Amino acid sequence: MIDTNPEFMTALKKQLMAQVAEYPVNKQFDMRLAKPDTWIIIPFNPSAETPRIHVLIGEKYALVIDPTDTPYDLRTYIEENVTDKPLLVANTHSHHDHTYANYLFDDCTIYMSETCRNELQDNRDNGRFRTDLLGNTHKSMNPGTVIKDGDIIDLGGRIIEAIAITPCHAPSSILYLDRTAGILFTGDEIDPGQVNMWNTPVETFRDNIVKLLERRNEFDMICAPHNGTPMHADILKYYLENCDRIMSGIEGDLDVGSTTYLLNPFENRPPEAIEYRRWDPVTRRSFWKGTAINYNVDLIFNRQLNEPHRTARTNPPKKD
Repeated sequence: MIDTNPEFMTALKKQLMAQVAEYPVNKQFDMRLAKPDTWIIIPFNPSAETPRIHVLIGEKYALVIDPTDTPYDLRTYIEENVTDKPLLVANTHSHHDHTYANYLFDDCTIYMSETCRNELQDNRDNGRFRTDLLGNTHKSMNPGTVIKDGDIIDLGGRIIEAIAITPCHAPSSILYLDRTAGILFTGDEIDPGQVNMWNTPVETFRDNIVKLLERRNEFDMICAPHNGTPMHADILKYYLENCDRIMSGIEGDLDVGSTTYLLNPFENRPPEAIEYRRWDPVTRRSFWKGTAINYNVDLIFNRQLNEPHRTARTNPPKKD
């Protein structure tokens, strides 16, 4: 029987990643077409959680949404296989798995929310830099260009609008609406696998869904980085129904671990972390028609933020 303990599988994952690094760049990524001039770039990674990159091509520029944490040369791949247009970049939020490879585009304009810019600058100021799966530590020194709700990125015949919501997954989140192609890029705020909102009320997420549904006639596709993309925009209806079920008192499952989280051997999950994710009394997982919401059982309604409530954690507290 194969040894699937976390240490062994992490070492195997790094070995595979290093082996692929020796291949030509066109074998380090895959790509598929979502709509005309809209490409989904898939970096090699045995993990089920690796994010996807989206590249939107206009008449003058191409926009790279979330370069991710790939250790491979994404920029060369794009320039050799996708487009020769000058590149712009947009970050949906500051998390490492979405922004690490910004360094490849430091000479480009990199759009992000003000909170995202501040968080990435704080990391630079305090020397908090992550190491990739090949053991390299690359540092993006691009300060970022702040984009706010309603601001426009004009790619030339293709208009991208920034949409601010009340962040549930990450305080730095901002969404991008491709008004020309009818695609909403959501980062991790909406996800085909699950939405994690550990310490934000379900009602807040519902308010965001209502805001997006008010503009539903402007897009028919949603592209999120994780767990499969794209999705039909009607998924928003079922996320709304899921919220209403929770808020009506229908409690989700105690076990909030997805199958890929619990069983993917290439995810470095020690047994105690899996046990915690399955049986933490503070969190629940609500499934409904292809949607899943992981939420804090003490934070269903917005008013509960001002009441005593427990803090949900994605991993068990560290022991002293």
